[in-house]
Amino acid sequence: MPSKNFIVVAGILIALVLVPLPGAAEEPAAGQATPGEAAAPAADKVEVTLSVDILSQYIFRGIAFSRDSAVIQPSFTVSYKGLSANIWGNFDTNERNPFGIHTPNRNNPKWNETDFTLSYSREVLPHFTLTGGMIYYALDGNTALDDSFEIFAGFGYKFPWFEVGFTAYREVSHLPGWYLQWYISRSFALPFAGASLDLYAAWSAVLSNDRAAFPTPDGGYYRDFNAGLISATLNIPVTKQVKISPKIMYWYALGGDSTYVLRNLSWDRTHNHILGGVGITASF
Repeated sequence: MPSKNFIVVAGILIALVLVPLPGAAEEPAAGQATPGEAAAPAADKVEVTLSVDILSQYIFRGIAFSRDSAVIQPSFTVSYKGLSANIWGNFDTNERNPFGIHTPNRNNPKWNETDFTLSYSREVLPHFTLTGGMIYYALDGNTALDDSFEIFAGFGYKFPWFEVGFTAYREVSHLPGWYLQWYISRSFALPFAGASLDLYAAWSAVLSNDRAAFPTPDGGYYRDFNAGLISATLNIPVTKQVKISPKIMYWYALGGDSTYVLRNLSWDRTHNHILGGVGITASF
């Protein structure tokens, strides 16, 4: 179970999400009219986003896929009328995978994952958006026996001060199972340099249909709450198109079998993780 100190931190972050920040006026969302103005039609144009995160560790759904090394994660996205295509990758500056199939702990820089995502989002009701898509995970042969393929669907609802949502992911190529995630987020402007702060909290559950995917203490199927995530990102604009974003994240097991599973699958043999870094994003 997470420590009392981190539960307190989680409570504070969630309170910040729910309570408006005095003195900081919120910026309207893209395409949303300011008070007193008529809403303008959204521009039908292709949007391109280039970004790179430099982080102290790579954590995926509560499992550490790096240890004692920084990771570099570039991303390229093209979007048009709700349809988005994304390519994302992970470069480990000194890969030390204790479960490496061919070369455990090879201690070398390695590009070990490339993900391809195709998704479509549509606002079907005011403030209510549905999203669906697919993800292909191209994994290095030393890291996994097979690549992975998921389909997913979810929704998000924007309240005046915060957003909530849910997404379900289904593995369809091998190691079948469901990954479920609930989230709450809040973004608001800060009263300096055009900066903004993004706060995010999420909780997940796994419903696995393969004992080998998530080994449990009793050898049964892993069907339990999985991991929680709390993050804060400070966005600092450099130009109209470019921003720099320092960030910090805390992943933690949600108790039950999750503590055992996350600890034993993580490369650093730890079920709770604090990591941070910086991101650079350019949008056109």
